[in-house]
Amino acid sequence: MLKRPPNLPDKQATEQYVQQHYCTLDYLLKTCGVTETEFFAYIDAGCLPQHSYQWQQKTTFSSFLAVQDWPSQTVLYYHPRHILLLHDLVALHRYMSLEDMAKTLCADFKMHYLAKLKELDAFSDVLQGYDDAKLEAFLDKEWQNYLQGLYGLCTKDPTAENIAIKEITMARIRLLTAEGTKAVLTDEEQLRLKALLPIFDQVLAPFAPYELSHSSRQKWLNAIVAKYKIEGF
Repeated sequence: MLKRPPNLPDKQATEQYVQQHYCTLDYLLKTCGVTETEFFAYIDAGCLPQHSYQWQQKTTFSSFLAVQDWPSQTVLYYHPRHILLLHDLVALHRYMSLEDMAKTLCADFKMHYLAKLKELDAFSDVLQGYDDAKLEAFLDKEWQNYLQGLYGLCTKDPTAENIAIKEITMARIRLLTAEGTKAVLTDEEQLRLKALLPIFDQVLAPFAPYELSHSSRQKWLNAIVAKYKIEGF
């Protein structure tokens, strides 16, 4: 009898996670009334983030005589926020070109991200010493990460504000614990860490079972809580 290799993440649990938290491409197209061509035109133009998950299934039959593989079936999964984004894009596209839309959306993302950075007082520690050029490069990178679907995977709701909270809070946890290498924390550091962790947890995605061990949730939340014996988690 064929058995599943030990310690392999549960396939059914992963399927349930993705189906519960994400939308298929087909669902998005039907819900928003756009064609596949229009959808990928928005993505290619830099107006819409890429998928967060790609599910591929290959069928193989084998016998003593031969082995036959059939092409993979691919299902793309996107964050549900794509529904709101698509509705906005359809409305904008009535009077704006794709190129102008991309520029406008990028500028809007950076504006909201920067406002949240100031609210978080990020320039007092994490981004201390950043000049205009370095800040612009940082925001450019975050916009590209957003378009690549990274934040649709690792944040519960990938808005510019939530992404800023996630990145700055994680950076502060790393600074406070010296990348998790401090053996013990002072009482003051313990209090600061206890204040940061709920904020981080609030914006961070749960992650699929197969990827949790590699995620920022495991490394900078679960492992930190365990190492420094933080109560309440």
